[in-house]
Amino acid sequence: MRVITTETRRRLENIISRLNNYEQVSLTERIELSKYSKHIPFIAVKLNQALKKRN
Repeated sequence: MRVITTETRRRLENIISRLNNYEQVSLTERIELSKYSKHIPFIAVKLNQALKKRN
């Protein structure tokens, strides 16, 4: 499992939170989320939960 910095984790959680609240998320941010979610299970789980709530 890879390790991310606290700053990166907070930034990713902020993006996930905005997705969850139907707020605007840029394509660059979505690409970044996708990249990290492929390698970090914690991010993948949080992202999947946010996307399920949107449906």
